[in-house]
Amino acid sequence: MVVYNANELFSTTEVAKNFATIASKLYKKELEKIGILKNNKLDLILLKSEDFEKIVRKEVEKALFEKDRQFVSTQVEKIKGNVARFYSLEETEAKLEAVIKAYEN
Repeated sequence: MVVYNANELFSTTEVAKNFATIASKLYKKELEKIGILKNNKLDLILLKSEDFEKIVRKEVEKALFEKDRQFVSTQVEKIKGNVARFYSLEETEAKLEAVIKAYEN
């Protein structure tokens, strides 16, 4: 959960009347984020685009990491269960050559 300081929260009316002043606080990095309240409840958030992009990048990295973690976990389980099959370099090259020949024909 994101925590807001009192100076980061503004009513929709305050934002409408003082948008340039409030937005400049983000631009000057006086504030990281601005929470906009509607009926005393957080309704919207203003962020600099670069800060938003950082958040999105981190979330994508977390999702990719989780996908990789799950793949590795699956492979480890296959190895533990003796389900995995290992190929020598020569076997791998031979299989690759066969696939390439089949593809070319």
